[in-house]
Amino acid sequence: MEQKISKLTTKEDWGKWRTVFTQLYIDQDHTLPEVMKIMEDKHKVCASLKSYKNKIKEWDLRKYFKADEAQQIVNGDMSTTRAIRTASDPEEARKRAARSLKRHTARQRNREANQTSPEPSEPSEPSTPPLVMSSPVDACDTLTLCSPSAGALSVLSSPITIESIRLPTGITEQFLFNLRAWTHEACSRGEWDVQLSARHQSGRRASRLLSSYLTSGITLFENGKQHLAFGHWQRAFDGFQSPNLFKSWYHDIPMRLLFEVGRVAHSGHHGLAAILLKSIKNWALTFLDESDCRRALFATFGELEVGQLRDLYDRAAKCMFKGLEARVDKQNHLLYEVRLNRALDMLWYDADTDLSDWLPQTGEVDQACGPNNYYSVYFLLLEAYRLVAHGSQADVDDICQQVEKRLRELKEADGHIDAWRVGLGYRRLGRQQFIKGRYGDARRSYNTAFKYVRNDPQLSDAVLIEICQRQVSMASAMHDEEDEILWREMLTRLEQQTKTQGDGDAIQRASTFSHSPGYIEPNSEIALPLAGSPKRAMTL
Repeated sequence: MEQKISKLTTKEDWGKWRTVFTQLYIDQDHTLPEVMKIMEDKHKVCASLKSYKNKIKEWDLRKYFKADEAQQIVNGDMSTTRAIRTASDPEEARKRAARSLKRHTARQRNREANQTSPEPSEPSEPSTPPLVMSSPVDACDTLTLCSPSAGALSVLSSPITIESIRLPTGITEQFLFNLRAWTHEACSRGEWDVQLSARHQSGRRASRLLSSYLTSGITLFENGKQHLAFGHWQRAFDGFQSPNLFKSWYHDIPMRLLFEVGRVAHSGHHGLAAILLKSIKNWALTFLDESDCRRALFATFGELEVGQLRDLYDRAAKCMFKGLEARVDKQNHLLYEVRLNRALDMLWYDADTDLSDWLPQTGEVDQACGPNNYYSVYFLLLEAYRLVAHGSQADVDDICQQVEKRLRELKEADGHIDAWRVGLGYRRLGRQQFIKGRYGDARRSYNTAFKYVRNDPQLSDAVLIEICQRQVSMASAMHDEEDEILWREMLTRLEQQTKTQGDGDAIQRASTFSHSPGYIEPNSEIALPLAGSPKRAMTL
C-alpha cells in the first residue's frame, strides 16, 4: 500500500525534517522546487512554497556564504563565522565555501566585463546593483507630506532612455508603449522576482491609501457630506508631496492609478479626475530622473483625457499582461495576481462583464501556486460575487464555506493571512448582495469584512464608512433597532474622526471642487498644490 503524503504544519513536524531539508537545500545544492519534489516523492511530506521560504528565513539558511566568510572557511578559520552553523558537517561547509568563492569570482569577472565592453552583450544574470536606487521601506510609505532628501532624489540613468522614444501616433499608443517599456525594464532588472516582493511594501501601501482616500471621499460626497469628502480628497493629494510615493517598482501601480482615476471619473467627478492626472504627471517630473522609464510612463498620465480612461483601461490591462506573460515563467504567481486584480477592477465597472480571459479555474490556481495559496481564496470570493450578480445564491454558501476552510488551513500553515485583501473580498460580496436585496446574506458578508479590515484604521476609513452606512440601512429595513443604533453610532464616530483640522481649510477645498459632482465651470480656474512644493499650484 502506498504511503500517504503528510503535510508539514506544526513546529515539531518541521523540526523533525529540518536536517533532511538542510542537507538537500544547502549541502547538495538543490533548488527549492527540487527539494520540495524530493521531500514529497521520497519522504512523503509536503508543504507550500511559502511555508518552505518562511522556514528558510526562520532558520537563517543561506546557499552561499559572503565572500569574506567563504575565504575564512577555505583558509580553515571556521570558528569566526556564524554561517558555518547551518552546515551539517565541516567538510560540507568547505565545499559550500568553495562554491561560494567560485560564484563570487564569476560574478566579479562578469561585472568587470560589462563595465569595459564597448559592445552590447547577451543578457546574463544581474550582477550589478540596481540601475535605479530604490529607497527602502520606511516610515515614509504613507500618503503624507515627506521632505525630499538627497538620497531619495538620487536616481541613476537607465541604459535605455525611454523618453527619447516618441511615437508619431496619439497619446493612447504612447501610453501603451510606455507601459510595455516599464514592464520590460522591471522584468529585466528582476524587480518582480518572488524573493524580492517585500521591497514593494511601500508601493503597495501607497496604492491602497490613495484608493482608500479617494473612495471614502466619493462615498461621503454621495451621502451629502461634502465637507468631509473634501478632507479625504485633500489627504489623497497630500501624498503627491512625497518623493517616495510611487518610486517602488510595485507591479500594480500604473494600472491601479489608471483604475482609481477612472473610478473617480465614472462616479461623476470629472474635474477631480483631471486634477489627479495632472498631479501624477507633476510628481513624476519633480521626483524622477529624465531617463527613468517610470517618469516617462507616469508623465503620460497628464496628457490623457478623462473621457478616454475607461476604454484605455481595457487596452492597458491586456498590454501589461501580454508583456508580463512573455517575460516570466508560465507558473509564476504574479500572473495570477495580475489576473485577479484586473478581474476585480473590471467587475467594478460592470458586474456582467466577460471575464473568460482573466478568471482561471481553482484547480489551475492550486496546481500552479500549491494547495495552500492565497489566490484561490480571492478567486473563490470573486466567483461568489459573480454568482450573486447573476441572481444565483445557491452555490454561494458552499463557496464561502470553502473560503473559510482554506483560510483556516492557510493560517495553520503560514501563521498569517492578508487580512486586508480578504476583508475587501467579503466587502465586495456584501455590496453585491445588498444591491440584490439579500440583506441577511449581505449583513453576514459585511460583518466578516468588518472583522478583517478593522485593525488598520489608516487604510480602512473608506471601507468602514461604507460598511456602517450599509448596515444602518439594512438594520432599518429589517426593523433591527439594536443593530441600527450600534452601526449608526459607529458611523458617527468614524465621520467625526475624519473631519478636517479647520473649517477654513475645508471651505477652501470646497471651493476647489465646487459646483456639481466633478463639474468645473468653463473658463474657471481651480488651484491645488503640486508635488514638490506646497507653494506651487496648478490651475485647470
